[in-house]
Amino acid sequence: MPIAGLAIGAIVGCDKPGHRAHDDPTIQAAIEKGRREQEAADRQMRERAAQEELARRDSEQAEIDARTAGDEARIAIMARLEQRLRGALIEPSSMQIRNQRLAADGATLCAEFSAKNKQGVYVGFRRVVVSDTVVSFDQDPDDTYREPPHRFAAIAKITGCY
Repeated sequence: MPIAGLAIGAIVGCDKPGHRAHDDPTIQAAIEKGRREQEAADRQMRERAAQEELARRDSEQAEIDARTAGDEARIAIMARLEQRLRGALIEPSSMQIRNQRLAADGATLCAEFSAKNKQGVYVGFRRVVVSDTVVSFDQDPDDTYREPPHRFAAIAKITGCY
């Protein structure tokens, strides 16, 4: 019986190395092909990720540029309207301004200002609405030279300033 087991082992053992030698190049080629395919897929994935990142950055930069342009436009409008307010004052160089903002329409300045009057005395902070077509002051009770206060109230309400 031990001889029969040895003979069967020799037959099975003899068959494997011949078969294995035949499969090694095929297996190696398949492994190499799989590795190349994996490398190509990884490279494509990295390239796609890089393109997506560049697109995201471009989108963010475009958003920042648009916000900056909008801010610069608002600042320019506010400066132009402040100049219009200065032009309506007796002593423009004495103007002090605070709480300035643009109304919802984006073309009307709502602010509080103080400036010197004819006597050279600051009048104290008062509200004002300034647009390209109107400069309306919240009237000081002692100021009889300005338009009536109900006009300011109507303009302030229409523009949404106050």
